[in-house]
Parts: sequence; structure tokens; C-alpha cells
Amino acid sequence: MMLSRTANSLFWTGRYIERLEHLARYLNAQFLSSADAPRALNKQLALESMLSMAGATEAYFKTHEQIDDEKVILFLTVDEQYLFSIKNYLSLARENARGIRDNLSTEVWETVNRFYHSTSEFNEEIIIKKGPYDFCKHVLNYVNIIKGVADNTILRNQSWSMIRTGINLERALQICKILITKLEDIDKMSTDKLSPAITGYHWASLLRSAGGFDMSRNYYHESPNRERGIEFLILNKKFPKSVLFNLKELQQNLKIISDHKPITPDSVEFTTGKLIAYMNYLTVEDILEKEEFLYQLEEQLLDIGRALERQYLQY
Repeated sequence: MMLSRTANSLFWTGRYIERLEHLARYLNAQFLSSADAPRALNKQLALESMLSMAGATEAYFKTHEQIDDEKVILFLTVDEQYLFSIKNYLSLARENARGIRDNLSTEVWETVNRFYHSTSEFNEEIIIKKGPYDFCKHVLNYVNIIKGVADNTILRNQSWSMIRTGINLERALQICKILITKLEDIDKMSTDKLSPAITGYHWASLLRSAGGFDMSRNYYHESPNRERGIEFLILNKKFPKSVLFNLKELQQNLKIISDHKPITPDSVEFTTGKLIAYMNYLTVEDILEKEEFLYQLEEQLLDIGRALERQYLQY
């Protein structure tokens, strides 16, 4: 059994990499979409959406009086004073990876380290001049490289499962946050502006933010809408970004970490299995009937994180 300190660093390396990826993907999709959005939409809504998805609205207004596109983008990308900017998430991921270098391949560590130093090319002046597109694409390209190198060079043992546990839990949480944020965006608009074209635009933007636009069209052979978007991102059993897919992956990785020990009612394995059993028989109609469903699902995922921390990560 690995030490709790090591497990903690493995888990958080996976979580921070996944978190910065989703934040970069969301900023990129929202910023680009706002540039050619229908008239009923505006950049103000897109900027508010970015802050909300990142959970940064309150922190932003502690240091800024009003929404400003340059300030919001800098705040969420390269602001070193804000703990949860993409640049700081990368710094946290690197520090955790540094502590577990013996569990990683040299190739993975060198790629993480190279990624960290490469972001120094992007300072505030460049981000303001060129916008966030190049920075976000740089981040997404490096994340894909890290995941590919890790997939091909790390042993499939308990250490790997702990990294994957962090990725699976964070990915499910980020998809939940993206859905909550986009539904709140739609609620902010007056109903007379919500034409089918505007609604379709929102759901296409949401799926792009989650990296699921192309596969959704491939799966349904129709344009995205509220029902198909929610069903695809929460319940689809074959899409690797869906909440249910990641809960099942999480369950398998927890079995390896626990060495297949019997499950007790107070364990994270029990909490995870209970949520999977509930979701296995859930339909999109059930979800749409419950206004608070996504908020409750987010809290259940956070409960899994708290149970996992109590069981494996405290030292």
C-alpha cells in the first residue's frame, strides 16, 4: 500500500492537469464563440460565464470593480496573484509531480516540466495583444502530450490508478460545472430572445467547451439541444467525458487501490457504487424534471472526493 503523502500527490497531479485543461477549453470556446455570437448574445455574458465556470466571480470582484474582457482573461490565464488561474494550476500540478517523480516515467516528468517553463512565453502583454486563443491551444496541446506519454510509459499499478482517480473525479466535476454554468447563462436571457437558433448556439458552445461537439453529432446525427446535450454529457456510457463513464472508471480504479478488499458502508467505494447504481437507471427525462439535479450531482461528487480524502489521502 502506498504512503498517504504519495497518494495525495498522485491524486492531485491528475486533478490539476484535468482542471486546467477544462478551464482552458472553456475559455477558448466561450471567447471564440462570443466573437461571432448571434446579436442576442454579448461578450459581457461570455465573460461572466467564464468567471462563473471557474468559480472565480467573487475573487475577481475583490480586486476589480467591473467586468473587463482583458482583465477577466488575464485573471483566469496568467495572473500569478490569483491562486486558481491556469498558470497557477500548472504550477501546482508540477509541484505535486515533482514529489512523486519515482512513480512517474522520466518522459512524463520532463514533459510536465517543459510545459511549465514553456508558459513563460505568454506574458500579460502577449495575451492582451493576441487574445487567449494561442495560450489556450498551447495548454491543450501540452495536456494531450502529457496524457499520451503517461498512457504509454507508466506502469498500470496502484500509483497509476490513483492518478486516474484524480482525473476521473475532476472530469466529472468539471462537466457538471460546465452544464450548471451554461444553464444559468440561458436563464439570464429573456425568453423572447431564446429562439431555437440561440438555444442551439448555446448547446453547441457547451459541447465544444466539454470537447464533445463532434462526438455528439456523430452519436445523434442531429444538431445539439437541451435534451441531447444533457443526456450525452451525463449518461452516455461510451463517451469518455460523461459523468457516468468517469464514475465507472473511478470505481474500477478504486478497486485496484483497495486491492479488492470488501466494501463497507462508510467507504468511498460504497459511496461511488451507490451513485452509479442510481444513475444506471436514470433517464434524461428524470433529470429534466428535477431543477436541482445538477447541483445535487455536484454535491454527491464532492462527497466522493471528501470520502476518498478521508480514506486514502490524510497523513
